[in-house]
Amino acid sequence: MFAACAVIFAACGKQTVRIMTPPEASNRVLFGAEQLQNSLDKAGYKVTVQHGDTTFSDPDVKTILLTEVNDTTLKKEGFHITTSGNLTKVSGRDGSGVIYGCRELIDRVSDSDNKLDFPQDLKDGPEMVLRGACVGLQKMTYLPGHGVYEYPYTPESFPWFYDKEQWIKYLDMLVANRMNSLYLWNGHPFASLVKLKDYPFALEVDEETFKKNEEMFSFLTEEADKRGIFVIQMFYNIILSKPFAEHYGLKTQDRNRPITPLIADYTRKSIAAFIEKYPNVGLLVCLGEAMATVEDDVEWFTKTIIPGVKDGLQALGRTDEPPIMVRAHDTDCKLVMDAALPIYKNLYTMHKYNGESLTTYEHVVLGQRFIRT
Repeated sequence: MFAACAVIFAACGKQTVRIMTPPEASNRVLFGAEQLQNSLDKAGYKVTVQHGDTTFSDPDVKTILLTEVNDTTLKKEGFHITTSGNLTKVSGRDGSGVIYGCRELIDRVSDSDNKLDFPQDLKDGPEMVLRGACVGLQKMTYLPGHGVYEYPYTPESFPWFYDKEQWIKYLDMLVANRMNSLYLWNGHPFASLVKLKDYPFALEVDEETFKKNEEMFSFLTEEADKRGIFVIQMFYNIILSKPFAEHYGLKTQDRNRPITPLIADYTRKSIAAFIEKYPNVGLLVCLGEAMATVEDDVEWFTKTIIPGVKDGLQALGRTDEPPIMVRAHDTDCKLVMDAALPIYKNLYTMHKYNGESLTTYEHVVLGQRFIRT
């Protein structure tokens, strides 16, 4: 009985913090409010969330107002925090800016022994446009009957991919580190994630697995979206699904194969279906490995990949451009970009710096020693 009374009195002694969000609050603003609420709860505060009414009616209660503002002095994903008396305003240039403003408050509470030590006036925003982590959906060995990079999405090959709880923890880690992109590395993911009306036989997994993949990828992209995270799917070119290739008597990949209308149509429709089906996705394109010439790279990127993205956007009635990134491997990025920029603006390049990229068969002179790398 005495323990119960102590708990009641302790609860009554908690300082109240009110979080307010406007009636038109986006999913990202609401997510920022949720993260802030959870952190303040853990810090020992009694938190109430007031959605819709943003009137600062009680100056004795510590209040945090979360809003998106059309402030062009802020960077994209930037925020402005002001504090006057018991009112702290977190104003984001967009929903992601509100999330990062909330993370700033969360970090300050954590770093000050759970005190509500909020800045009087602070503007901040990210310097880099895309910040993210890469997760490989590949294995160290070939799958039976498949070539290099060919790994359909299945519970047998990637059981961890279907763990929703683990994904939530991972996405929250990305948010805490102000990352806005998640890169999934795979050879040809589309035949695991979309069905094509014109090529139904191209599906590379059974129906039960396909339904799991649909549900899982929808979950992942929706959860990422409300955290301001693009899910950017990587793929190599040109790789075909094994059932598609077998149907037409083709190889899944052939570096010396010319671009054909059939292969281009299949790939374009795969990309369009992917963009249409899943929210907040982008593409990371490797034009190397399975194409022979830079001229093919340019043609494939500008006449197949980008048109596929545009087809998907048109089907949704969207006018924005999700990010497309070109891997600077076995291609001429400048040539590709010069050809692509007139038809698509939200383009990026990337370099993968690892042992593969940093070593060479040439002799390297280090001081007076010759080292073969």
